[in-house]
Amino acid sequence: MKIDVIRKNSTEILEKLKKLGFDSVLLLEEQKIKDITKDKEMEGNAYSGKDYDFVIRKGKARFIYDLEVNGFFLNKGLCSKLKENRITVIFSFSSLEKSDNLFKVYKNLLINGKLCNDYGINCLYSSGSEKPSDIKSFFQLCAFAEEFGYNYKNMVNSMESIKKL
Repeated sequence: MKIDVIRKNSTEILEKLKKLGFDSVLLLEEQKIKDITKDKEMEGNAYSGKDYDFVIRKGKARFIYDLEVNGFFLNKGLCSKLKENRITVIFSFSSLEKSDNLFKVYKNLLINGKLCNDYGINCLYSSGSEKPSDIKSFFQLCAFAEEFGYNYKNMVNSMESIKKL
């Protein structure tokens, strides 16, 4: 089970990801997430913005993303709510590559990644590709997750639970 999340729909990106062995490719666009390999809208919506705390506590989204870009840090209480509300956190490699403040984004990924791992929160470490040159292999995404404190076992469990949606 290999899943990647991209930011721009293109047949070139989709074909390259299929060649790399990805089973599912999710498109994150306008606060919605769609499985473009099955041409199916995913259940629930995705959220990125200034009010993560409210969205997490009330369970208003199925996926949250760009925590690292918006400088939002999780804590013990929010992690228990993420787990309770079955919210998946999406971390994007492209946010690190495109950042103006690399240290800030790196620190945020590290803190949030370790907390998510410790509490067994479903996370997707993705390429966040907008063009074919941004694509990362599954092994690069696994290394990305491990770099930020998220272990392989939790990563596989996350992908399996997302596949059931």
